[in-house]
Amino acid sequence: METQQFSGKNPLNLKDFFFKVLSGSANGILIGVVPAALMKYIILYSGMANNHIGAEFSAILTLFTSMIPFLIGMAVAMNFKMKILDTGVVALATMVASNSILWGMAQPGTVHPLTGKVISASSHVYMAAGAGDVINAMLVAGIAVFAIWLVDRYLNGFGSMAIILSPIIVGGGVGLFGKLIAPSVGQITNLIGQGVESFTNLAPLPMAILIAMAFSVIIITPVSSVGIALAISLSGLGAGASAMGVVATTIVLMINSWQVNKKGTTLAIFLGAMKGMMPSIFKKPAMLLSFMFAGALSSLTVPLFNIQGTPTTAGFGFIGMVSPLQSMIPDAAIPSTVMNHYINPFVGLIAWVVVPVIASFIAQLIFSKWLKLYSPEDLKQEL
Repeated sequence: METQQFSGKNPLNLKDFFFKVLSGSANGILIGVVPAALMKYIILYSGMANNHIGAEFSAILTLFTSMIPFLIGMAVAMNFKMKILDTGVVALATMVASNSILWGMAQPGTVHPLTGKVISASSHVYMAAGAGDVINAMLVAGIAVFAIWLVDRYLNGFGSMAIILSPIIVGGGVGLFGKLIAPSVGQITNLIGQGVESFTNLAPLPMAILIAMAFSVIIITPVSSVGIALAISLSGLGAGASAMGVVATTIVLMINSWQVNKKGTTLAIFLGAMKGMMPSIFKKPAMLLSFMFAGALSSLTVPLFNIQGTPTTAGFGFIGMVSPLQSMIPDAAIPSTVMNHYINPFVGLIAWVVVPVIASFIAQLIFSKWLKLYSPEDLKQEL
């Protein structure tokens, strides 16, 4: 049975539209973020980073992160069964609107940072800048899909001129619109960051609980947990608490996924694919209570054992084992104003594994078994 290709002749269902954009975005994020996060410490501690090939491999994986908006656009278009041209147009519009690639005008006389040559004439310089604004990327991907649907429905998809007009009018036009609204959309992330930052003014225990609860939710939304942490320079106990919230959500998802999904899906969640579960969670938002509860209980060890982290490791959790390793391995390069205490492996085992696992099973017992707010079947999903 052939799959029906995307066409303006077919009506758009709002719910179906939303979840196709959400599912495609989740897949795009995973493809871009997991490789670098998973390999970070493997490359660092294996010595690969000390040779040219290893350093180049690390740079390539890191660059994947800046391709996340493009991957989101591509995956969203594929979810709608678009043809190659339209898939490329959606991906390009999403890419340019996300601020993952920044550009500016270099004046004559500027020294090129890579070649060392002096630029003789005014020219644009482009720079990869992380994942950009994922929320804006998702929004623009949806707008681009709708624009292509309108063009196909009322203008016959530009007919024989599609290969010329579609990239210019839809890709360029939607991309420009996305670029213009990016500052306003970015305020969403800023507001979330300000809310999290306000928690850092509290006493250690309530601070740890609230930050862990916040990040237990942020990690399964389009908002970047790492981006939030970097934006507010979250460090010390705050960084430890944020990572603990991510760990709690990871374990709750694994407990449910193990029962209904292929083992590979559960492994992917452990390795960092929590955002990939967004479609299932958005259909059953009551799961958020379980994440927050497990996060709150897990965070009690943060002030108890003085578990700390840095802005670059906050919000990672088990992804690449970045947060646990940072809390245990002394690093002379980290100023004491950022992180001044490290725990031993035994304490680390209790704090990062034993307590979160117990907290997650308690949360599962309360919210799934007793209150029946959700069931493992609600997490049945392929990644």
